[in-house]
Amino acid sequence: MSEAVSSRKKPLFLGGLFGLVLVGVLVVVGWQQAIWPLNQASEKALARRAQYFWDMKTSGDSLGAYNMMAESFRRRVTPAGFSRQGAGLVIHTGADIQEVEIDEDEGVALVSGELRYRFNKAAFVDEEVAAGLQERWIFENGAWYRWPLGARG
Repeated sequence: MSEAVSSRKKPLFLGGLFGLVLVGVLVVVGWQQAIWPLNQASEKALARRAQYFWDMKTSGDSLGAYNMMAESFRRRVTPAGFSRQGAGLVIHTGADIQEVEIDEDEGVALVSGELRYRFNKAAFVDEEVAAGLQERWIFENGAWYRWPLGARG
């Protein structure tokens, strides 16, 4: 009778062990692919955040874009001041984030892509220009924030 009991427990044990290994593999794969909330420091999370910044900026949501700027910038510049930067000169029409390089030791990253815009002058109203985009982002307070262009640090 004891052999019958142990032979019934063996498949249950193997099934449980298999289930545990499967859960472990899913956790590891999930962690590598996760964006929110488990792995905010990943390249994928930064690429999505940078794209979201430019989507807000080109749609006219300057307050939303302002909130994604580095904390030191937000202490110096008001939301109204941020929305006036570059106003009147160019109109951003779109952006595509193409590459992200993270320096994990420093907590900084370089984001590259393409920025599309047009000049706010009657002679250029129908001409859209594309230019390379390179930005520095920093990891602070558990998320990526855009470092102001031309700022040191």
